[in-house]
Amino acid sequence: MESQAPALNSSVNLYIARCDDFNESQAALCKPLLSADERERNARYRFAKDRHRDVLARSLLRTVLGEYLQLDPKSLAFEKGEHGKPELINDQENTAINDLQFNLSHAGEWVVLAVAKQRVGIDIEFTPRQNDVMAIANRYFFGDEIGELHRFPEAEQRQRFFDYWTLKEAYMKARGEGISLGLDNFGFSVVDNPNISIQINEGLNDNPKQWQFYCVTPDPDYRLSLAINTVDRPKINCQQRVPLHSAKDLDWTDTLFR
Repeated sequence: MESQAPALNSSVNLYIARCDDFNESQAALCKPLLSADERERNARYRFAKDRHRDVLARSLLRTVLGEYLQLDPKSLAFEKGEHGKPELINDQENTAINDLQFNLSHAGEWVVLAVAKQRVGIDIEFTPRQNDVMAIANRYFFGDEIGELHRFPEAEQRQRFFDYWTLKEAYMKARGEGISLGLDNFGFSVVDNPNISIQINEGLNDNPKQWQFYCVTPDPDYRLSLAINTVDRPKINCQQRVPLHSAKDLDWTDTLFR
């Protein structure tokens, strides 16, 4: 399958892949796209389902970015930045390629990739997983987050927790600093979704007005959040992919990303 990556301009392009759409023969075709290090890491996963999802994630990343850069997906080289965020590098000169921003996340059956010209972060979480979300909230939430969460009906609080959590993860990933940013140094208000707002500790030296956020439910068991470093609300384009096989535009913009 040959695809042409859409122009970015001021938009954000999302690529969605699902493990149950990616069969073993397709995985076998995609595995040679991975680097030797990626294949070695893949082999260390204990469970077959994790190895399968990892091949899907790495091949989705490589095929999509290869389209933007007009390069063979196998030729792409990555290295971890100062705080662990992967960066594309020019393999011959060992220099970062900074004019293309991207972020990858996966959970359960889903793999999601965001590509933009601005700093971008994406996070997806499988909400039925077993954990004490209220204990996590009490420890890591910031400002009005915990009070706002408790104001939701008790039956909603577990699901609503993942709105805040995915937004926090997306913002940290967009900043490229990960957990070192401190989960309790910033917080969100989601009651007026889609007009999500952020409070930021002064020590983070950031301007809330220079960010746009989305938090959506693409499936009843999943929450997905997106953070983009831009003043204006960007256009969101969504596409479902099976690497090396198929690409289909999704009509998510009007129903999810408003």
